This record gives sequence, structure tokens and C-alpha cells, in this order.
Amino acid sequence: MSGDESRQSASPWERMPTATRKGLVWGLWFITWVGLIAGVRDPVFFEYVVAFSALHALLFLALFQFRVRPFPVQVRIGYFAWVAVGTYVPYMTVLMYITLVGLATNLFIGYCPLARMMYLLPWNRDEQFSLNLLRRVFFSAPMAGKFAPRPTR
Repeated sequence: MSGDESRQSASPWERMPTATRKGLVWGLWFITWVGLIAGVRDPVFFEYVVAFSALHALLFLALFQFRVRPFPVQVRIGYFAWVAVGTYVPYMTVLMYITLVGLATNLFIGYCPLARMMYLLPWNRDEQFSLNLLRRVFFSAPMAGKFAPRPTR
């Protein structure tokens, strides 16, 4: 396959310049975080966070050619489910406060708790589940891009 053919078969996400991708991701998460802050003041804004998160997930589905397997798509679907439960299931509002803090850690220090939880799903890891894996997943340093725990020693 020539370079032009592989470029055409690449997803819109893969064809997007890296700087554009980083800016898009940061901007979408920042808008979501501002919505969460507004929701602390008035919970009606949590409904807007759910709607925006659904659009965010749909955008990433489209950017990855409607494939659910790519890790960024899974994280956005998981996030949408998290905020939907936190908004619409009685007594689960605590999830919105957890995501407010978790999203801030992602935006400002690069530590994404949700990506780390998603990594633990069987189809996202290539090693057996263990206490050592849990320790490495949650205590690995913040990182840019797709999360992967530090290797075993």
C-alpha cells in the first residue's frame, strides 16, 4: 500500500495534526470541567454536562470511524456513563464531585483516574489482573497520551 493509500485509510483522528488533537482534547475536557463547576452551584448544569459528554463521545466515535475499540473512545463512553449515572440516578450525585476532582487532575497534572480504571478492563490490558497491576496502574506517574502502567520490576 502506498503512503497516499494508507493516509486515506487512516481515521480522521489519525490524519489530524498532533497539536490540533491535543488542543481539541484539552478544550473539550476543560469545557466539561467548567460545566461540572457550574453544576456544584446549580445541579441543573449537570444535565448539560451529560449532554455535552454525549456529544463528546459521539465526536470521538466519528473521529475513530465509529469503532469502540480505540481507548480514547472507550474513555469517553465510560465518562458519559459515569456522569449520566451521577446526574440521573438518585443518591449518585457523589459521582459528579468525584469526576470534578478527577477531571481537574487530568487537565492540570495529566493524571486521569478514569483512563486508569478503563485500562483495567480485560480487553485493554495484556497481563493478568493482580494487586501488583493495581498498584502500578494507580501509582504510575502522570503521562501524556494513552495510559499504560510502568513496567514490572
